[in-house]
Amino acid sequence: MAISYDFQIIGRTDVPGISLVVAQNEDAFTYLTEEVEMTILSNGTSPLATDKVGDFISDCGWAHMACDYV
Repeated sequence: MAISYDFQIIGRTDVPGISLVVAQNEDAFTYLTEEVEMTILSNGTSPLATDKVGDFISDCGWAHMACDYV
């Protein structure tokens, strides 16, 4: 059984203290842009302070979305 995630969170980036959130489907992208109003960079990722990742994952759970943290 394959598991699908709504978001992929990339914890290791070139910028210390910043993680990147990648929407994996249209509903996830809409959540990022309309619900939590995150900035979308030209490469399709959204920067997120690493110390806020736990809160983001929790909020996604309340919205019935799942995250893959890599």
